[in-house]
Amino acid sequence: MDSPFFADNVIIIGYGAFSGENLQFKEVENMISRKISFAWLTALFFIFISASGAYADNQWSNYHWEKKNTPPDHPILTLSIGDNHTDVNPTHWSTLLDVVRSNWDQDDGGFGGAYLAVNIVDGGAGDIESYNDDYGNTGWLGLASIWITRGKNKHIVRGQSKVNDYYIGYDSFSEDFNWAHVLCQEIGHTFGLDHNRDAGDTCMNDQTALLSPTPNDHDTDMLDIMYAEDHGDSGGSSGKKCHPIRGCGQSRVHAFWAEHYEDEQELLEASDAVVEATVLSSSFSHTVGGPDRAVPITRVILKVAETIKGKASRVIVLQQTRGPGLEIEDDPGYVTGDAYTLYLRQVGVNSYRVVNPDGRIRH
Repeated sequence: MDSPFFADNVIIIGYGAFSGENLQFKEVENMISRKISFAWLTALFFIFISASGAYADNQWSNYHWEKKNTPPDHPILTLSIGDNHTDVNPTHWSTLLDVVRSNWDQDDGGFGGAYLAVNIVDGGAGDIESYNDDYGNTGWLGLASIWITRGKNKHIVRGQSKVNDYYIGYDSFSEDFNWAHVLCQEIGHTFGLDHNRDAGDTCMNDQTALLSPTPNDHDTDMLDIMYAEDHGDSGGSSGKKCHPIRGCGQSRVHAFWAEHYEDEQELLEASDAVVEATVLSSSFSHTVGGPDRAVPITRVILKVAETIKGKASRVIVLQQTRGPGLEIEDDPGYVTGDAYTLYLRQVGVNSYRVVNPDGRIRH
C-alpha cells in the first residue's frame, strides 16, 4: 500500500482538486467537505481495484483449503491427489497425473507457489481424487468438483477431477499435452483457482488451444495470496470419504467444455439443429462412468415451437450432465415452463445436448 501509485496519485487527487486557501462559495463548504470524503473513498476504491485486480481475478469465489498449524520455518500446505486412473491407449493417465502434480508442486519447483506442496497417493486416500472414464458425448472434456464448508470461510474439504476418455483421439485432443492441459486445469480448480482467460500460456485458460499443460506465474501469485498465511479452523471434514454422486458438504462444479466459438454465426454453423423450445419436464435419468467415479445425467423433455436449423421432432430429449450432488456452474438446471433458443448436437435418436452453455439462451 506504500507504492508510488498510492503516494502520488491519491494525494494529488485529494490535495490538488480540493485544497487551497482561495475557495469560493463558503456557503457550500460543508457540502464540498462531504464530496471530498466521497471522492477520497471512491479514489481509494478504484485504485485498490486497479492495483489488486491483476491478482484477485483468478480465485474461484473465495474457496480455499484450510491451512493451520504449519511450522514457521516450513509454512507449506500439503495436499494429496488420489490416483484412480486407468490407461486408455494412447493416453497414460497416471504418467500425465505425475507430470501435472510436479507442475503444481512447490518442492519440485512447480507453479504452485511458495506455500503449496502436492503428492500422489493410492486412489481413495487423497484430499483430491482424480479419475478418467468414458463419459460419452457430454460436451465436456473434464469436470472439477469441490465440496465446501457452510458459513463464511468456504473451506474446501474435498476435491474431484474427472476427465472424459470419449474425446481421446479427436483431432483437437489427440496428443498427451492436450490432455495434460485439461487435467492440469481440473486439478487447479480443486486448489481453489478459477479460469484464467486473459493469458494464453496457462492450463487455467479453457478457451484457447490445448497447448499449455502448465500453470503460469499469475496462477502462482494467486496461490501465494491464498495460502501464504494460516487461517481459521472450520471444523471441516478434510480427508472425509464422500459419496461419488451426493458428495459431502456443498458442491461446486466447473466444466472444461470441448467446443468454443467466437460468435453466434460460428455456433450456428457448428450445430446439428437449432430450435425454439419450452421445457415440459426435467428429471434425473441415470449415471455414466464406473461406480466410484459416476456422473449423473438428467433428461430434459422439451416441446419444439420452431426449428431454425436442421430437423427436430415436436418433442425432443435433452441430455444434461446434472443430478444429485452435481450441477455445473454455467449449465444450471432447466425449469418447467421456461422457453429457450437451443443450439444442439445430436447424440441419439431424437436425443440432443447443447453445444456448450452459450448454446442455451433463455427467453
